Amino acid sequence: MMKWKARTETTNIGVLELGSLTFDEDCIEVSIDICDMSDSLKAEVEKAIELGKIQLVKDNESLNTERGYSLPTTWSNKSVVMDFTYLRVVLEAGKPTTYKICIGFHDADNEYMTQWDCEITVDLSEYANELKKAIIKVLVDKFF
Repeated sequence: MMKWKARTETTNIGVLELGSLTFDEDCIEVSIDICDMSDSLKAEVEKAIELGKIQLVKDNESLNTERGYSLPTTWSNKSVVMDFTYLRVVLEAGKPTTYKICIGFHDADNEYMTQWDCEITVDLSEYANELKKAIIKVLVDKFF
């Protein structure tokens, strides 16, 4: 239990008695830029990109059929242009922490061929303490 004096700009107006601290939400998502990765992980990212390309074509074909859209459905033979790659850490009350590498990319010839829902689930649980310290430091530095 904490008791704090509450003030306006010039006068004391009473005492607050505070109970337990809670967050409005039970979930926090943290994004961490990826600066580099191993060759084996790059290969996994390439596999995820190929699957993401296939999924976008399916999604666009479905929307074209169901809603009469005319979304593009063909990727060029060029390498995709990477828009972002980051680690997404999701902390949710009562659930295990999840770690995903999120990848966003688009076609080199057609920016309308954009896939931002591509991800790889990874296990970084052995680094939970390091991530916890880093996340707490950023929260304190950013908000306090």
